[in-house]
Formats: sequence, structure tokens, C-alpha cells
Amino acid sequence: MKKLILASLLVSSTLSASILYPTDVKPVYLTPDSKDIAGKLLPTNGIDVIEESGDRIKFSLKGFVNPAASNVIYYSNGERIIALSFAKTKTPKYEIIKKGETGKWDEVKVVAYTTKDSLEKDLKPMLDRAKQTYQESCSICHHLHKESQYNPNQWPSLFKSMLSRTPIDKKDEWLIIQYLQKASKGDIK
Repeated sequence: MKKLILASLLVSSTLSASILYPTDVKPVYLTPDSKDIAGKLLPTNGIDVIEESGDRIKFSLKGFVNPAASNVIYYSNGERIIALSFAKTKTPKYEIIKKGETGKWDEVKVVAYTTKDSLEKDLKPMLDRAKQTYQESCSICHHLHKESQYNPNQWPSLFKSMLSRTPIDKKDEWLIIQYLQKASKGDIK
């Protein structure tokens, strides 16, 4: 029994106060016990784990909000690399870290809840898998496009237009899109 308690404390401390990365699209809730999914957290976006309770974790995420789309938290300022999106009827409260000036978006911090599954401490293996899947699947029909060939806003629609012609599993769609968008910015070496 002592070993079981010690093991659970070790797992709890591993999740608490650390940066974790979702490996796939994860449900997001506004309260710890809600059954109502309020939004989606996309893969590769680092979340700061605040605490855990049962099968949920409370997390914070920093990003940017376009005033014209306040239900979406973006990875970077001015580019539509989605980190976290909420249903229009479920817009979360977020803290403004820095108000956007001269057409720039507001830098924000949002606190929400998600499930404890499909989270990794190390981002690199996930990005390596996305890169390998992209390279192996997308070079079957044509010369492989360099990640920098398109800007972050162009990659989602281009990739989705070809997805049905590839062997890429639907669950990896957003992982690869996130990889392509961030690599096109130079955020992935």
C-alpha cells in the first residue's frame, strides 16, 4: 500500500509545476468537474501545469488574442497558429499580460482544464515524428515542399487540401500542421 501511495505522489509531483506538451488534440474545460467541452488544445503547445485532480489537470497557457476572434489563443502575434480554441459560446476569461499596440494582438494568459492523458515532457520526439510523417507521406506524389516555402497562415489549408491523398492518420493532422506552421517561422530547427 505504501508503494502505491508513493507511486501516486511521484506521478502527481511529475505533472504539477511543469511544462507539458499535448501529443494530439485535447478537450478543454472551464471548470475541473465540467463534462461540457469548452474548447480544444492543439498539439505541441506548451502548457504550464498548475495542479491535478482526478483525471484532470489545471493549466495555464500564454499566447495572443486577436480582438476580432477573442475565443482563440494563438501561438504567436499576428499569425494564425492556433494554440487553444474555444467555442464562441464558451469564451474563457484570460489575463492580459500586454495590450497590443498599433494593430498587434494582446498577449494573454488563460487558465483552463484538460485531461491528464496524451501529454509529454519532451517536445522534440513529437516534432521529429511530425517531420518524418510529413516527409514520408507528402513526397509520395510530388517533390517535398520546404517548410519555409509557405508562411504559417498558408500551411493549414494547403495541407488539408492534400490530406485525403496521403496515408496520414487523421489524429496526426494537427500535429503535422503545427509542425509545418512553427517550422515555417523558424521556431523549429
